[in-house]
Amino acid sequence: MATKTEHIAILPVADDPGVALRAIVVPRLMRTQDAAKYLSATTWQVETLLREKVIPSFVPGKRRVVDRLELDRYVQRRNGVARTEALVCEKEEPSFRQGSEAWFGRNHR
Repeated sequence: MATKTEHIAILPVADDPGVALRAIVVPRLMRTQDAAKYLSATTWQVETLLREKVIPSFVPGKRRVVDRLELDRYVQRRNGVARTEALVCEKEEPSFRQGSEAWFGRNHR
């Protein structure tokens, strides 16, 4: 039975056991600006997603934060929707591989 791994961390290993390694800390909670960079989006787009509750968020103090895993789930959902739409478009629209008759009809020359 194979196990499914969703998140993988790659850590450097020192040859000398006496050498201290710098820890790389990936924040779990992100502010709107950081979430926008993470998604390669604008802060306006992220704020809209938060306002419409497409992505869950909360305010632990003064600033609204988003869980990084919620951003990952959002991207997975969007990728699933995009794949489904691409499959539907493939079935509805004929491709050029099927010949020009499929696109233009038999009377087109």
